[in-house]
Amino acid sequence: MAETAFPVNDIRHLVALVFWLLFSATTPADVISYLRFEGDATDETGLMNGEMIDFTNPEVEGWSGDVFAPTIPLTGESNTGSVRFAGGSEFIDLSNNNDLSLGTNFTVEFFLKPDNPVIVSSIFGFAPQSGLYLSLWSVDESLNLRGEFQGQIDTLIPVPTMETGTWCHVALVVQPSEYSIYLDGGLTYNGPLPSGGEGPYFFPGTDITGDRTIGGESGTWRGWIDEVRISDTALTPDQFLIAVPEPGTLFLCFSGLAALFLSWLKRRFG
Repeated sequence: MAETAFPVNDIRHLVALVFWLLFSATTPADVISYLRFEGDATDETGLMNGEMIDFTNPEVEGWSGDVFAPTIPLTGESNTGSVRFAGGSEFIDLSNNNDLSLGTNFTVEFFLKPDNPVIVSSIFGFAPQSGLYLSLWSVDESLNLRGEFQGQIDTLIPVPTMETGTWCHVALVVQPSEYSIYLDGGLTYNGPLPSGGEGPYFFPGTDITGDRTIGGESGTWRGWIDEVRISDTALTPDQFLIAVPEPGTLFLCFSGLAALFLSWLKRRFG
């Protein structure tokens, strides 16, 4: 086991160590933005703190206790809140003076629960300079996703396992010449990026409201969104928020902790 910076000399350090082991074993180092919506729209990395725009009717929009699960499978963190969009004019603005640089390999993932009636709207959108959007469509009563890459609008992608009124996890994984969409950890689509959409993706910081949004800059998204996480690498399904760590990973963590604990007991009482 690699040497850790935690000095193991009392119980407090052991407790800190177990949390460090679990967190480092389940969290990629490439996360550049993570909005959890636990009562606020703060970005855990500080890159794109959100501002709630036009959330005026608390009975149908705003903070919600409706969540995918009480804990996030990958990290085990408590999950108590999401954001409810009523399809009016409300959205979350992420625009600020910080640059957003995704390059040619990145992942945008989130939990969502669409609501009826489905109004064509971007779930998220980033601009300027590089345009990146993912929108939800209803065609013949079937749900579809559609991506826009560097201003190039791609084909409608049927998502038959997505239903209104039901939470699901969505991951958009982009690589230099292709992109994939995963629903609940399963591959739903893989295909080439539209011509001109290869990247790299870079969004200079601006303070113009609507340049970077969740829920669409026109506020037409209807439903719930939670746990929006952006990584500047192409994640694999075992790294998504929906993934449950392999038992072997947790076993190694706790085995290491047990060994350190025994070592501490020997030094303390031996």
